[in-house]
Amino acid sequence: MGVAGGSKATQWPVPAVDLGWRNLVVSARVACAAVAALATAYWLELPEPQWAILTVYLLTQSSAGAALAKGSFRFLGTVIAALCALGIVKLVSQDPILLVTSAMAWIFVCYYGATRVTNFASYGFMLAGYTGLLVIFEGAAAPYGAWDVAVNRATEISIGVAFASLANTLIMPVYAGAQLRGVLARAFSDLSRYAADALRPGTPEEGFLRLRSGILAKVVKFDALRSYTTFEAREMRADDAALREAVRECLTVIAVARSLYLRLADFRAANPGMAEGPLAKGLAETITALEAVSRADGSSSGLPARRADLGRARLRLAALRRDVDAMTGDAPLALRADVSLILRRAIRMLRALSALAMVEDAAFPARAAARRRPSIAVRRRRFPTLAREREALLQGTRAALAVLLFCLFWHATEWEQGMAGLTGLALMGYQCVNSDDPGKLGWPYFRAVIAACLCAYVVMAHVYPWLEGFAMLAVFLILVLVPLGLLIGTPRYSKTAGTFTIYFVAAAATTNVYDPNPLDFANFCFGLVFGMFVCLIVARLIPVTSQASRRQAYRRAIGRLLPEAAEGRTPERRLAREIVDLLAAVLPRLKLGHGRDETFLRGMLASASSALELGRLHRAATDPAMPEAGRVALEQGLRHLATMFSHLPTLGAQRETALADGRQALDAMWTELERLAPPAGSPAAHAVLDAASSLRFLTDRLRLDQGFLQLAVAD
Repeated sequence: MGVAGGSKATQWPVPAVDLGWRNLVVSARVACAAVAALATAYWLELPEPQWAILTVYLLTQSSAGAALAKGSFRFLGTVIAALCALGIVKLVSQDPILLVTSAMAWIFVCYYGATRVTNFASYGFMLAGYTGLLVIFEGAAAPYGAWDVAVNRATEISIGVAFASLANTLIMPVYAGAQLRGVLARAFSDLSRYAADALRPGTPEEGFLRLRSGILAKVVKFDALRSYTTFEAREMRADDAALREAVRECLTVIAVARSLYLRLADFRAANPGMAEGPLAKGLAETITALEAVSRADGSSSGLPARRADLGRARLRLAALRRDVDAMTGDAPLALRADVSLILRRAIRMLRALSALAMVEDAAFPARAAARRRPSIAVRRRRFPTLAREREALLQGTRAALAVLLFCLFWHATEWEQGMAGLTGLALMGYQCVNSDDPGKLGWPYFRAVIAACLCAYVVMAHVYPWLEGFAMLAVFLILVLVPLGLLIGTPRYSKTAGTFTIYFVAAAATTNVYDPNPLDFANFCFGLVFGMFVCLIVARLIPVTSQASRRQAYRRAIGRLLPEAAEGRTPERRLAREIVDLLAAVLPRLKLGHGRDETFLRGMLASASSALELGRLHRAATDPAMPEAGRVALEQGLRHLATMFSHLPTLGAQRETALADGRQALDAMWTELERLAPPAGSPAAHAVLDAASSLRFLTDRLRLDQGFLQLAVAD
């Protein structure tokens, strides 16, 4: 915070690390839990007690629900993997080929499952793959000790899970349910401000897109937070169906606001004289209402007032739209259609915001929500999963191939640190699942691991020889871990500091404390880093991305759902919701604001709106009040558009020709509507104006979204 009007020299410096008391308490809480877990593992004389302290830091999360969720899946993955690995060792430990084949099959199954599911369920599958590999190969090296290996690993992990869970739930617990409701409230306020910016003249595009990116980041958090609340007390659990509906309504508001922003910019440029007209006044009142809603109290008690404000703003715009319908024929059809479209889209945006406020209400604690109204019930639709299936198969195949290549290298060189390398390979595999660019996460992770190993080596060689007894070790670890915890609690450093801390405690907190052997330790670290490097190289050579899922979403939205809307075979609102759901499924994998991903995001949002307008256009064509000439022109044009959209994904280089034909079809429909002269205020005039406003929207889409309609993802 700086002095008003002051220069940079007069501003208070912003601390690089969060030194607040809450972050300090959380850091100390985790450090003490980690040392207690290590002490318990030493007391039980477990062979690798570092797994206990490592697990505590692996389960460090922002909420109690998240920690319990991750701990539960880690425990299940460990136990299931240990049991299955014991069976593999018992059956094939004497045959190296069958042993490696079994390990490949196991890692394939685990990484296939990790790709098909989300959140910490995916983590549980990956942890099972990693644990299974270690037990298989360590057990094969000493078959009679395989049971001990499995039991010790499960025990060490369980100790870490227990202490992490106790620390997260007993000392300053933060609940995922409370976080979820906070995210929803902030998203609602941001969306209200976003909607106001879409209507406001002169809104800079850069700020508009930046606000949208922030909202989408919050949308991505919804699903994870929803799953975490399952592990919390009943009164803190969110309404699952309501949260899924919240994602749809958020994306609907974003889609409508973007189309309004673009249409208003063109309209104001073409009609500078309208700046003081009724439309400008109505939009200004709506902007004022939206800004007030965005600043309103985010608690449950403030929700009815916010919905009432949105309802009044919607009624004012609806009244203005009725006035536009009653305008005399002296006003050009293009002008009336533009105004009608703007008002209709603004009303749709306000309606979606009102629905989101109701969803937010339903996501508050279950007992309070039960007193207010019944829970929202939303029927989930099933979509084809062929693309996701393919990605999962490729992900499992790549992981199995990495294991095969490393085992061949291990066998050919008879490397003593092969087990360490296999450990690094499996750990780095975490960065390759559900990520289109493993290197973006993997290389910083790789560098943090190297730094952790170097620091642990220094500690092993120059600090541990001076320590006497566990008490001195515990004090030393707490003195190191508390500052590292402060870095983990600072968002800008959290990922790097978390990775560094995990590998530092894994390397430094060993049974070798009182008899340090730096050379053996250095060899182990080299093997660990080498295995990670091999995994990254294999991921680079065999990329597995979500492109197939995006291609499927594109083809379904453009090639099937839009034609259905044009032909009137399915209610347009259902089709628009399905397109939004298709986008939501791939949203976490998109790089917002970057190239093709941005084009895909905008295009899918526009497709959802286009489905609505095609459906409205079809209804206008079948309206008995529509003059016969207009009805014929609309029916012919809709058939042409349905054919064009259905063929577009498969046309390749001929897409531009098809799009040009589509624009001609829209122009032909528009020309015929302009020839009609129904009496002002008559049902026929209303039907013509509705059709004209839909045509204006669809014309905008074919002009502005050519990049998406010609996207190579369809090839």
